[in-house]
Amino acid sequence: MPKVVAYVPAGSPIDDAVPDSAPDDWDLIRLDTLTAGPDDLNRAVADAEFLMVFGARITPETLQAGKNLRLVNLLSAGFDGFPLVEAGELGIPVATASGTNAQGVAEMALTLMLALYRHLTWLDSALRDGQWKVERAAGHDSYEIEGKTIGIIGLGNIGSITARLVQGFRPTILYTDIESKPETEEKTGARRVELDELLSESDIITLHTPLDDSTRALISSRELALMKPSAILINTCRGPVVDEAALLDALTERRIWGAGLDVFEQEPTPADNPLLKLDNIVVAPHLAGQTAESYPRRAGLAFENMQRILDGKTPHNLVTPK
Repeated sequence: MPKVVAYVPAGSPIDDAVPDSAPDDWDLIRLDTLTAGPDDLNRAVADAEFLMVFGARITPETLQAGKNLRLVNLLSAGFDGFPLVEAGELGIPVATASGTNAQGVAEMALTLMLALYRHLTWLDSALRDGQWKVERAAGHDSYEIEGKTIGIIGLGNIGSITARLVQGFRPTILYTDIESKPETEEKTGARRVELDELLSESDIITLHTPLDDSTRALISSRELALMKPSAILINTCRGPVVDEAALLDALTERRIWGAGLDVFEQEPTPADNPLLKLDNIVVAPHLAGQTAESYPRRAGLAFENMQRILDGKTPHNLVTPK
């Protein structure tokens, strides 16, 4: 009977989804990330075969304590901050839940586009304060997505869904990626171009890349200077992909039209972050992928990966060698 440690926040949607997805005859131990400390976790994994994690940092010491671990499955798509090198040295495979939150993130990217173009947050606030019309949204400075050029940076799971979602607006779709995506190109009409061409030609630029050394500060002063003054930037991937100081300057000086951010360089972002004072930005607290539908998919994929290990197969979404 495999022992699985689920290190997730108690009472959260993922905490509800994990036992629903677990095989009945498996030994499932649930630890609350809010109350269980590193020592508790290290004791729990000492004789466990599998560890699943959501919303918590894992240290090399925990990996060393898990002498029988056969897989660590992160219940998020990202793995920045996880000690992958140490896991590799210990021979512990690490997998992510990549793809399980893709629909939600893509829909949030579209939501941010629409919210910016139609001034939704300001209209909502003004109406609640007793104003009926807000001049900025009277039509002179409100736009439609229809027919715009949309640049997608990263055409993986999320980027591909984003391309499908925006098709209804009949845009021109450009993308840049480390490899070509012929299947998505055929389905959506997306055209692969170099980053600089995408930046200079797009009205809407949406980021869907992982965070690594090649994408850190991918969008900085030089890249922002290539964008149209009417362009908007959407970031639902990872905060450090964008140089926040450079973005602040570009927005403040109106060198680009606006930005929609679900992620920040520092999270939680400080209340005095100057970006939050601007009137050409829409923000959210890194929750694009957190939908009711995504949590059963996350847990289900993790247990499927564990079963694949037991069956001698390779898990999905490995980010370390088996």
